[in-house]
Amino acid sequence: MPVFVLPFVVLAAAAAVNAPTVIVDVDINDEVYGRPQPMTEADVEALVGRLHESGCEALLIRMGYLGLLPYRTSLSYPMQLDEDHARLHQSTMLGDVEAYISLRKEVLDRYRAFIDACNPPEAFIEAAHKRGMKAMVWIDMYDNFYPGYRSKFLEENPDCVWTARDGKLRFPGLISYAFPEARAFCVAQAKELLALGADGIHCSTSAHCRHVPNSHKTDFYGYEQPVVEAFQARYGVDIRTAEDFDREAWHDIKGEFVVQLYRELAELCHGQGKELWIGLQLGRHTQFTVDPHFSTHKVVCYSNHWKTLVDEGIADAFILADYEIASSPGHAYWSVKPDIQRAEGQDLFQWAAAHYREYCAGKTKLYLFSEWLPADPSALDQRMKDWASRVLENGFDGIDVHEAWNFEGPPENMDVLKRFSDRLTGRTP
Repeated sequence: MPVFVLPFVVLAAAAAVNAPTVIVDVDINDEVYGRPQPMTEADVEALVGRLHESGCEALLIRMGYLGLLPYRTSLSYPMQLDEDHARLHQSTMLGDVEAYISLRKEVLDRYRAFIDACNPPEAFIEAAHKRGMKAMVWIDMYDNFYPGYRSKFLEENPDCVWTARDGKLRFPGLISYAFPEARAFCVAQAKELLALGADGIHCSTSAHCRHVPNSHKTDFYGYEQPVVEAFQARYGVDIRTAEDFDREAWHDIKGEFVVQLYRELAELCHGQGKELWIGLQLGRHTQFTVDPHFSTHKVVCYSNHWKTLVDEGIADAFILADYEIASSPGHAYWSVKPDIQRAEGQDLFQWAAAHYREYCAGKTKLYLFSEWLPADPSALDQRMKDWASRVLENGFDGIDVHEAWNFEGPPENMDVLKRFSDRLTGRTP
């Protein structure tokens, strides 16, 4: 019986079909911040072209900026710094506040020039589609406060924020989706961005407001009126006055409101044949630790009803360990997620594969979040080798590489991205 040997190109093509997806997120804010001159449509073309040549198959285009929306929209104030607001909320984290104001004003001047010249998401979407790349837009669900930056939505809806037990103290900038108007605001953003041609929406848990000085008390926030009413209706307990109550039941109710947001976004996206990706923290809960960003000060917590998101066909993809530090399993941050119990010798990526992969198979894609990458070419290359191994060894569907700016410094950094994508597609070991 004759033996037929498939040509190498056919084998390579077959391997590539099943290869993990290389996603690169483009934080337009960092693109503008790092350039001495305003970004232009030509810069967008050049950047997307280089990313495509280096193996990027999908873009995540960030469409939030500390409470401002960096595109042409009436949902946001213009891209400008409020100096009085910056001085009112100054802290040691800013350094010299006047120097901070001067620098940020220059950056926002460049930002306005970019938006005047072209509509940023539209330019990136068009450049991606021209090359056959997927273009997802990234909505920051919780990144709505920083000194000098004012959120139009929160100034018009000041109650729509995670709230302390006294019903008055609020977590600045952390929107609570227990309020229908908060969900409507997020859906309104999604409608505008999908209308520009995006292939779908990605919801991220990124929140720069976690850097700002805050309470250090566990579960300090989460007593918004809709949450109070929902808990009382279900359990007959007023969580603002009760000496004790079922905390897990409370976390579940808060998580149910977030699921409702995702339902509404999924209805919008899927109704147009587009996708909804969700940033998913590992374990039973999404938590926001604060001051510093990765600490044991867990002031916000809600349940991750991730199986509901799979069962109801809401999530087309999860980006796992979204804005977490899964590569540092010994960090104190993980001590406040006691439900994550790893077997001996098991890292967090192996734990995640065992925990999510079988349930999500054939329903919801699983992508990793690459965390923060170094600028040095040698260190970057080693880090990307590590990420390639984690994806391949654990059978994940791809990775969100954070972020394009890391590959725009030394010229050899873009070569690092190409080597990384070749490893994932099996073109190189």
